[in-house]
Parts: sequence; C-alpha cells; structure tokens
Amino acid sequence: MKGCNACHSADGSRLVGPSYKGLWGSTVTVVSHGETRKAVVDAEYVRLAIREPGADLVEGYPPVMPTTDVTDEELAAIVEYLKSL
Repeated sequence: MKGCNACHSADGSRLVGPSYKGLWGSTVTVVSHGETRKAVVDAEYVRLAIREPGADLVEGYPPVMPTTDVTDEELAAIVEYLKSL
C-alpha cells in the first residue's frame, strides 16, 4: 500500500500514525483548523485522510502524512482492508 506501513501498523502498535487495527468504525478525536472534534472512521473519513491528510489530524499524532495519489479502486481496496482488521 504505497508505503503506508512505514508509519501505520496493522497490529495495534503505535508508530508515527495511528494503527489500522480496530480503526474502522471507531471514533477518533481530530484537530481541524485548530478546533477539536470527534469523527467516525468510515469510507468518507478514510478518503479525506488519504487525499487531504492535513484536513483532520488525529489528536496526538504529528502532521507528517504526505498527500498520496490513489485511484478510486485503490481507495476502495484500502477501505476493505481496514474493515477486515
């Protein structure tokens, strides 16, 4: 997955970014334009997080994710992968 596993784990361990394990459907606290709010990790959230990584930053993690060029098919595969964990 385009190097995602360099910063995100699939086993629950904390790396530079949140672990994928248990992420799907969870509620995360994000910082958006200096304001904190809750967000549910669903397909729309994942799309925004990948295509506009600076839009909603998961609280407690640095804003280091680069913009990643993914196709709609790749995005759908990522969503299915997250659901499977």
